[in-house]
Amino acid sequence: MGWRAIRLRCDGRPAPENRRKAGCAYITFTMFSYILSSGMTQTEKQSQPGNILVTEPADAWRKQLLSPEEVPFDTLARAFGQAETRCRAREFGVRIAGFPVMIRIVGNAWADVVEPAISHLPRLSEDCGAYALTIEAWDVSETGVLPDHAASLDQIQSLILLKSSADGTFIGEERRHGSAWLDRNSNRMVSFIRDVHSLNLDERARPFHKLLSAWLMDREIQFVHAGLIEYDGKGLLFVGNGGAGKSTSSISCLLGGMGFLGDDFIALGRVDGRFVGFGLYASCLLNEHHIKRFPALERFSRPGHYDVEDKHIVYLSELYPKGLQCEVPISALIMPRVVGKGPNRLRAASKGETLFAIAPTSVMLLPRPSKWAFERLSLLVEETPCYWLELGEHVSEIPDAVRLGLGQAGGAHALEIKEASRGVGNDISG
Repeated sequence: MGWRAIRLRCDGRPAPENRRKAGCAYITFTMFSYILSSGMTQTEKQSQPGNILVTEPADAWRKQLLSPEEVPFDTLARAFGQAETRCRAREFGVRIAGFPVMIRIVGNAWADVVEPAISHLPRLSEDCGAYALTIEAWDVSETGVLPDHAASLDQIQSLILLKSSADGTFIGEERRHGSAWLDRNSNRMVSFIRDVHSLNLDERARPFHKLLSAWLMDREIQFVHAGLIEYDGKGLLFVGNGGAGKSTSSISCLLGGMGFLGDDFIALGRVDGRFVGFGLYASCLLNEHHIKRFPALERFSRPGHYDVEDKHIVYLSELYPKGLQCEVPISALIMPRVVGKGPNRLRAASKGETLFAIAPTSVMLLPRPSKWAFERLSLLVEETPCYWLELGEHVSEIPDAVRLGLGQAGGAHALEIKEASRGVGNDISG
């Protein structure tokens, strides 16, 4: 049965007669729907603004929905103004997923963390016009400005607590060491941290990514849990759960001369009827035993600030600035799978397998999980050739396996020709 025959109905489920044949697609969406709605009453489901994903138990849900008087956005905005009178803000005008964004940071230490993570993004000229988004942030340790709102953060028990105003206009991300709030109407984000030594790994590698993903979703640009490389003008998206080999494959391909757009999170949009991937951050996160596979990266790695953080950050902009790219059309979905022996090889995969690999982690890691996000990924899988990449003994040979499998010598349309001419499950690495 063709993939088009198991397209989801408007309510997110396959037609009854197709449920058995839909396989992974039905299982994936069923699991997604259950996780999103579990622990919430029907009233809470209906009133959920923007589908903000709670990170606390369901009985704490109402504490995460704030009245207009409880939203601290104006307090933070005033505090930023005060901080700016004490230290000069460093400004980064960049284009993120095609949108002009101004990032203003008061505090050199924090600016020094943010800059290498975004230094690959196109810089904007002074006469670029209005910005689509403004991000304003300050470091308390350098400015001495501590907002009244900071006292409430000491009560947070989880790593991250996402909050929202009742009408969904304001979205907040709070941690014990800092807070960030986004006004979706004015397209302004305000944030503070106590000091850079309190930052978590994800904040250092992907600054402002939680609220940035929510802002981009309003513009139909979706964060995807995947790696992305460019080969011969085509975007190859590495998808799968944590530990599948996305980072290993993406970095190996960068070292093998391919373009790099991300190893863990990228943005997905649709331009002129086709899917396009956007690189957001010039960083990667690798476990200590993984980073030893890449001696060229190991001495540039930076450990986490907390004992529970077992990964290291590498800012690739410091090593391979010419290898970093920002935008590429998506031409293949590749699922790495660690085999551990034999050669690396690429083989065709089914649409159901691929949807199951990409959808759960990509949708549920969004601050605003939604049926729309799942359906967008379903369409991506439907339209794009899908492959397994079996990772053998030598990571340095991964780029060759990818080139060989996708038919380097087969001309501009080799990708489409190979997918159409070979059956699912066949080895296409030679």
